[in-house]
Amino acid sequence: MKVHRRLANYIKEVRPGIITGAADNDPAGVSTYSISGSQFGYSQNWIMLISIPMLIAVQGMVARIGVITKEGLNEVIKAEFGIVAVYIILLILLICNTFTVGADMLATSASITMFFTNSTIGYQYILIPLFIFLTYIIIFKSYDKIAKFMIIGSLVFISYIFVAIIAGPNWLSVLKGTFIPDIGSLFSNKGYAIVATGILGTTISPYLLFWQQKEEVEEHRPLTFAKKERGFITYGFIFSQVVTLFIMTAAGATLYKHHINILNAQYPAITTAQVLKPLAGIFAGQLFAVGIISAGLIAIPVLSISSAYAVTELTKKHGFLSHRFKDAKLFYYIIILSLLAGFAFTIFKVQPISALFYSQVLDGILTPIIVTLIIIIANKKRVMGHLKNNLFDNFFGILSVIIMVTASILIFL
Repeated sequence: MKVHRRLANYIKEVRPGIITGAADNDPAGVSTYSISGSQFGYSQNWIMLISIPMLIAVQGMVARIGVITKEGLNEVIKAEFGIVAVYIILLILLICNTFTVGADMLATSASITMFFTNSTIGYQYILIPLFIFLTYIIIFKSYDKIAKFMIIGSLVFISYIFVAIIAGPNWLSVLKGTFIPDIGSLFSNKGYAIVATGILGTTISPYLLFWQQKEEVEEHRPLTFAKKERGFITYGFIFSQVVTLFIMTAAGATLYKHHINILNAQYPAITTAQVLKPLAGIFAGQLFAVGIISAGLIAIPVLSISSAYAVTELTKKHGFLSHRFKDAKLFYYIIILSLLAGFAFTIFKVQPISALFYSQVLDGILTPIIVTLIIIIANKKRVMGHLKNNLFDNFFGILSVIIMVTASILIFL
């Protein structure tokens, strides 16, 4: 009984990091990683190792700020930098989240249709029950049950590991690509540099920052946890990046090997799952699709909930997932509107790759701004006390800002 209780407590301690790490591998992210593997094989695997300390540093800062202040990110930014900065951030965040929710809903529903033998079944027919299911889970289930649902969903990401194994890569080449950086290509190959910065740019997204900080408040972490937060979230982001590594490896072992270009595909992640069927077997293709579905079922709620957090933090009607609908109507209405906006993508036939591109451009502008503000806040003794940033946090936090600014410039170029 004691062992069971200890395990349950341990899972509760590390679950914010695991959930955030899983949401980081949303269908949009899977598309980026698939493109990397298809274009450059295993030669960009090393980027995953570099991204781990950056994720841990930045997400650790917001987690610590959340535990210490007991407030959401917008509340803290408003107190330190004023309301104008908050409104600018909020506007861009809502646009980015809406586009990404729409693209992720399309990817999730399209992945579900891969399990139907009847080819006439389109993703539009899957979107309605998907929308109803997600709305029901978010509104009628407590935070604790939603967190458990997401934890179980994150375990499904193991399917990507099996896909990579089935694909039969040259593991010596995989290890070489993972531990020996291809710096030469980074400076000599423009396409390589753009995809590399794109990968790093997608690892830290605005919605994850808002989600992580408010999630710590939802967890009711005591102040004593602030010092341990970096350790708690480390496991989640290591798992997240290991999964990413296997996604890139699976694409490299199949698409790259057979010179299949998915760069201009309507949705690269879906195309990867479809192409895997003839190259690595139908089971590999279906496992990859399962991973996309799981990613969508985690990321879509996180995206819509982070929008609701960001808006309600600026009002007196704060919303939490632990609140009932009647006690936090504005919070839940924003979530429903976010899901409806994503659902509307099918009505207006917005191309998912276009939605993702423009949301990534806006994310590229917004993320380094927010991270810079977070670094400043996390270095203020008045806010953080003796738990302000150390050398690790500042070095990798500033490095992430530099890389994301570079990614933004490359996107515009």
